[in-house]
Amino acid sequence: MPGKRNPEEKVSRLTGAVGDTLREKGYHGLGVNKIALRAGVSKPMVYEYFGNLNGLLKAYIGKKDTWLAYFESLELPENPTTEELKTCFIRMLQDQFRYFHGDREMQKLVLWQISEYNPLMRATCEAREREGVRLLELADGHFRKSGISLKAVMGMLVGGIYYNVLHDSAGLGTLAGVDIKNEKEFDTVLKTIAQVIEWAFQAAEFANSRKN
Repeated sequence: MPGKRNPEEKVSRLTGAVGDTLREKGYHGLGVNKIALRAGVSKPMVYEYFGNLNGLLKAYIGKKDTWLAYFESLELPENPTTEELKTCFIRMLQDQFRYFHGDREMQKLVLWQISEYNPLMRATCEAREREGVRLLELADGHFRKSGISLKAVMGMLVGGIYYNVLHDSAGLGTLAGVDIKNEKEFDTVLKTIAQVIEWAFQAAEFANSRKN
């Protein structure tokens, strides 16, 4: 059905042009005229398919930001053990570091997210945050009375991942002497993510044991 495939192809070209523009120009380069020209699609088609630029960006982000789908793919039992939760958090942040480091478009999206207020980016961020908090609350029983905040630990790690990758992507060299372009040092960061989460769980366990 050529008539059906043609709109789908144009939609794909438009969302692809958003990604190309982000990689090359950053979020300041996003505009209907530039995106339509890059996609080889007439400007009225943007409004026909997406309503406006915001609709196009929403479609692109929904396609690009895979974290909600990632959360759904996590294989956790209904009542996970402490060990299962710890393993899940380690894998989740290691996967985040790998993915974010390897995806220039996602780097630009996050840079946009933290650089200025945008309702669309705020909504995306909040949806991601709700799922992350839901997972963290599963570990509340282990941390509640320990004086250790797993939420703060995870927040610092996520922020560290973002900054390390954005620092590297900007060509600013090493950070604290670590060069994540080096495969061995990249693996060291992955190992350190696991160690920090492990330490948090161990510290909570030790604190709880002293109270019993």
